[in-house]
Amino acid sequence: MVEIFQGMKLRIGMDRSISWAPNKFAGNHGAQFKVIDDDGLVDIVLKKRPNGSNIKLNRDGEVIIFEDSKPVKIGKISSPPKINFEKLEPNPTNMVSGMMWVGPFDGEYHHFCESRFWLTNINRKRCHYKEVPNELKNKLERFKPTGGSFVVTPWGHVIALIEPQPLPKESRSQWENMSKEEKRLLQIKKAGAKMLPIYICQWKNDWKIELDDPIDYNKPLSQNERDDMMSFLSQFGMKTSSKDNINTTPSEPADVEEDFTDDDSFFTDINDNIMITPSDDDDDNSKLPKSKEE
Repeated sequence: MVEIFQGMKLRIGMDRSISWAPNKFAGNHGAQFKVIDDDGLVDIVLKKRPNGSNIKLNRDGEVIIFEDSKPVKIGKISSPPKINFEKLEPNPTNMVSGMMWVGPFDGEYHHFCESRFWLTNINRKRCHYKEVPNELKNKLERFKPTGGSFVVTPWGHVIALIEPQPLPKESRSQWENMSKEEKRLLQIKKAGAKMLPIYICQWKNDWKIELDDPIDYNKPLSQNERDDMMSFLSQFGMKTSSKDNINTTPSEPADVEEDFTDDDSFFTDINDNIMITPSDDDDDNSKLPKSKEE
């Protein structure tokens, strides 16, 4: 498996509790979920950090902490993991592409634009896929035609946030059958990103992703990069010689995604009473509006 720094954020307490929150803001306002460990995760973490710690759990079952300004792997549990959420289902069955995702929206963050797919490796460097699985690309482009980000959970579910668009008929009855906690998770995403989390597909074991070397903007342009820029600039009627020395200074690429720096204060202010408290509005079982196609 590709060594990825990203993973599901969990908080392990010195009292052996495990909790998850959709984000720091939501966690501080009651959206906290208790996680049940049947895989030895707590023992791995408390052996290294007796007072508890934030960790990341990736798709390979690796347990990662942030230490001395770098990610460190401290152990490994099962893949997929044998942990469960009290109020959520992290590993649902019978899912169809386009159905609303009401499990934990967390895991490895990947990004894509047209044929370019990339992620952050274990050393927190951006790396592009050497080859993109066509099935993955096609299923993502069905709902995100202009590109964007997607998440692979520790259980191998590919999920993503999308803008308003018609959804498959299988999603029509979901809202009425959701628990208060599941409705609240959707509302949190709507309030923050103003987008809907959906299921894309299951990550297949034969998608053996290999990565190019990390991008290094401190190096001079390679011949391929110069030729590519020549082709691009020619569209603007600019005459440029491929032999020109182009001065470059290190800069942040324009399409840098969210900074996923591990933050030990992520759960600092979270109350240990790990329970989400939905509002009265969650009792509203009104149906979702039908799509124009129905």
